[in-house]
Amino acid sequence: MEYLFGIVITLIIIVSSASCDPKTQPPVSSNYHHMQMIMQWPPTFCGRPNKPCKRSVIMLEFPIHGLWPGNATGHTPFTCKVPPNPTTVKKVWLNDRSLKTSLGFYWPSLVSTDEKLWIHEWEKHGYCTSQIVPDVEYFNGAIVFARQVKNMLSELRSVQIIPDNKITYTAANMKKFISEEVLKDKNIHVYISCEKRGHHFYLKQIHICLDKLLKTIISCPKSFLTRGCGTGNDILFPKS
Repeated sequence: MEYLFGIVITLIIIVSSASCDPKTQPPVSSNYHHMQMIMQWPPTFCGRPNKPCKRSVIMLEFPIHGLWPGNATGHTPFTCKVPPNPTTVKKVWLNDRSLKTSLGFYWPSLVSTDEKLWIHEWEKHGYCTSQIVPDVEYFNGAIVFARQVKNMLSELRSVQIIPDNKITYTAANMKKFISEEVLKDKNIHVYISCEKRGHHFYLKQIHICLDKLLKTIISCPKSFLTRGCGTGNDILFPKS
């Protein structure tokens, strides 16, 4: 009896120890409401003092910054626990040359190597959604939707939203025209975020919301966040 009791206690200890090992627990979350595809404007990012971008950066495109999980109030508070071996995600593009080419075009790093950016974004925002969106679907999904908005700049130009270092726009108008001209649906709400320098607010990023499974563009949840754009009345859309 004592022998059997000892075996039971040993098994309990082993199971308990395994459950406490962070590597055996899936560090993923299904509690997010949607995904936000973050499209950045290089002239703002690259115009930061003493923080130059790579010379190869194309200034007249909106490349992907990241694909982030968001909650029902529009916040993006989810930061993944670092995976045990984050570089294993490289197999996604190493096994698919076409995908790697597309990632390089639509999701380029502005300051470092492209792969470094992709791994970073996966570590921070993709890994914890992998229970619903595996790594392959995460990167392929980003490309699918980036292609849908690849003409964003020309479509904004068509309604006189033009990069200029003196003309300012309102956040409301910018979001309205992104919905109507780029997404072709006035009922789809988007977010924009800004960076303040001195007394000016510069357009930094456009947030386009996607469903959790990365199947379709959806309207971003109603949110009172200003995302760095102040009152939203005087936003510069700078040119390089």
